[in-house]
Amino acid sequence: MSEVYSKPKLVQVGLVVRDLDKTMEQFRILLGAEPSRVIEKSPSAPGPKYYLGEERDFYQRAALYQMNGIEFEILQPYNDRSALTDFLDEHGEGLHHVAFDTDNFDAFEKHLNENGVQMIQTGPNSRHPALKWGFFNTNDKLGTMIEVTNFEEVAKLEAQETKDK
Repeated sequence: MSEVYSKPKLVQVGLVVRDLDKTMEQFRILLGAEPSRVIEKSPSAPGPKYYLGEERDFYQRAALYQMNGIEFEILQPYNDRSALTDFLDEHGEGLHHVAFDTDNFDAFEKHLNENGVQMIQTGPNSRHPALKWGFFNTNDKLGTMIEVTNFEEVAKLEAQETKDK
């Protein structure tokens, strides 16, 4: 696999809350915003989920808002320990992560690892078999956690799959 990746693109801001319904109501009242999608159980795809190297059974409810080309994600965690539950316990509600999309997940993860940043949470997804995501602990370096996804990489794969048909 190539070690090359393009500069990651900001795609999402993530907020963690204790009561998703209450926060969605405040988004409606204060910002006039309605979610484009509400997900009751995420991740919903089968497969193991990991937090701090241990298999966990975490889930979250999510409300997704599209705001000027950036997705605003509000998350309410439940069931088992995760990056979200630990954040709530340590900091209370607030900004949890910013997400970046890359065209080469593995190369970008290697770059982060070489710079002292490790993935602390990942799991399955239901959108595409090649789609990856992970929370990386960059709090001490960037002031917040980052999430990395590879939608751009998957889009290139899908385009190639279509071309090959």
